Amino acid sequence: MFALVCEYPETTALFLVVVGLLFYVWKKKLDFFSPATIYIFFQCLTLAIAYLRLDHAMTPFHAKTWFVWGGAMLSFVAGCLLYQWRLPLNADSGKGFEESHFSYNWKWHFVLSCAVLLLYLVGVAEIIHKAGNLILFTGNAGYWASRKVDYGFFSNFFSSAPLVVLLFGVASFKSVNPVRWIRWVSLPMALIVSVFSVCAYPSRTSFFMCVGFFVILFNFLCKRISVLLIAALLALGIVGFVFVASARAQYGGSAFQSMTLDAAMTMPYKYVANNYWNLDYALNSPPDREIHPFTYGLDFFSGMFEYFRAPGSLKASLGWDGPFNESVQKIPGYNTTGYLWEVYKDFGLPGCFILPFLVGMAMSKLFAQVRRKKTPGLVMFYVFFIYFVGFWFFLAGYKQGVFWAWAVLVWMISKICLQPNAPPFLEIPEEKNAQGQIAG
Repeated sequence: MFALVCEYPETTALFLVVVGLLFYVWKKKLDFFSPATIYIFFQCLTLAIAYLRLDHAMTPFHAKTWFVWGGAMLSFVAGCLLYQWRLPLNADSGKGFEESHFSYNWKWHFVLSCAVLLLYLVGVAEIIHKAGNLILFTGNAGYWASRKVDYGFFSNFFSSAPLVVLLFGVASFKSVNPVRWIRWVSLPMALIVSVFSVCAYPSRTSFFMCVGFFVILFNFLCKRISVLLIAALLALGIVGFVFVASARAQYGGSAFQSMTLDAAMTMPYKYVANNYWNLDYALNSPPDREIHPFTYGLDFFSGMFEYFRAPGSLKASLGWDGPFNESVQKIPGYNTTGYLWEVYKDFGLPGCFILPFLVGMAMSKLFAQVRRKKTPGLVMFYVFFIYFVGFWFFLAGYKQGVFWAWAVLVWMISKICLQPNAPPFLEIPEEKNAQGQIAG
């Protein structure tokens, strides 16, 4: 064990941070799904995995990369702490206008959720039309799920399984939804769509979002997930990676067993580590050329206006990367960089500290509102955004037009389903009414 610690010092240090964080959350009885905890946990855990260096592409970080990565984390946590420090000033602000004057129409929510489900099934029907079956059962899933097949605008429909799970998932819990029959239909619907999405269009991103959305909903609306359970799963993961490292040393590079273990670990490892090796490569341009031009903040809004086709034309004319980060991928096909590269090329080094700080404050405010009052709209928005904070090591989220569309739909549905409460009947006391008549 000591030899492994000496061989992987960065991994050891980052794992200790993760373990210390879990102990602190357990000792203080905090919610694991708070903004600062989620950010630190996933950033440190995934970088610890990346620093196992199971692939030659994962080289040690440059000093600039450590500065950007660590500074962004400190900025995010500072934003969270600043809001918590100011929170007592607004703690007695009372109920919001929506909480006191409106109730939530769960029947309308169910109808609108079914409408979104119908759009998703339209997209699945297009898959069956092109591939002849659900992609998982075609026998050539790699081809039908690749960029070689153009599904057109229908791709926005069949990729919306996580949105369906979010809408039905929030309606599955008694703590917010008093309508029993809607709960009984919504719960199996959310679980079925999660599994069905893998069969229709195998996508790790969509599947993780489906599972992640439902787990976070369960934590807030049913029962807080124990940190001990999270620690146990983390321990199993550490044991698995230690076993692989030991097996590699035991069997040697040419043994069949080592090749089998390498094949089993290569894909999930690269899925995590390529974000960091691409980030390090992108932030440290070679002295003789610029990897990617500065976008002056314009590319920040590309996801928001994606469906107007303007961002694509602008990127092509200025030589900017598309959604697949063509210029910064060290290994073709492994093209994710995490959110920090997106922020860096839009706003430079200051943006890597300012944006996480602002997001930390905003997420802490939303988290405090959800803890005070678990309204469906607040819960759905928090689940939606905190998932992306956790997966910021993988993708920025705000650069994808479909996620902007989902956010708009969640906002519209949560507003449409609000209905005004009947005003209380105010009875004028008889004596005061009589006195008023005499005085008149």
